[in-house]
Amino acid sequence: MDGSRFVGRLCASGAIVVAMALTARGQDAGVKQLEKVVGRAETTVEAIGATQLQLTKTMDVYNALMAQDAKDRKGLYKKLQAEMAGTEKRRGEIKVRADEMRGESEILFQSWTDSLRLIENPDLRKRSEERQAKLRAAFAEIAATGQKAADLYVPVMKTLQDQVAFLGHDLNAGALASLEQDAVKLNKQVQELSKRMDETIIIANGTISTLRPQ
Repeated sequence: MDGSRFVGRLCASGAIVVAMALTARGQDAGVKQLEKVVGRAETTVEAIGATQLQLTKTMDVYNALMAQDAKDRKGLYKKLQAEMAGTEKRRGEIKVRADEMRGESEILFQSWTDSLRLIENPDLRKRSEERQAKLRAAFAEIAATGQKAADLYVPVMKTLQDQVAFLGHDLNAGALASLEQDAVKLNKQVQELSKRMDETIIIANGTISTLRPQ
């Protein structure tokens, strides 16, 4: 074999090795990015659960304030305002976590799209594109679920804010008694919301378990 042919084959072999190394590196980065997106999805669901728990604490204080034998109504009123602020803060975190997941997922899918050109087999490339579309839809669904969960709290919080404003200059037994039926309706509203949050968390966690790298 002459020297030029040997050098040519050596260069070709070297190119293949480099290409394989770059592909492996890209695959490793893709797996890590998928893990990161799944992690963001998990924190989104955790934020939904934390908001649900905070609302429960808020309603505990609300019901203590509404009780006929309530003691230190001024203290309970101030505590209710603080718990409501905590619920609003938690609710806002749902959107933040969902937005973070969207950002990380876009990085993942852009990298995935770039790597599709490395698959020469058209059937495998098509299957990879289908998997990409499926995962994109799954993560988009989780993000949408987070936004929907945050939105579901709006009417409950609005009702609470209205009642707190109502009591602001009239914090006595008569004013509290006049809200008795409103309190019953609000508690039913919160119970329904909590049920929907439980269902949302179960569905989202089920989706996440199918996406987590093994």
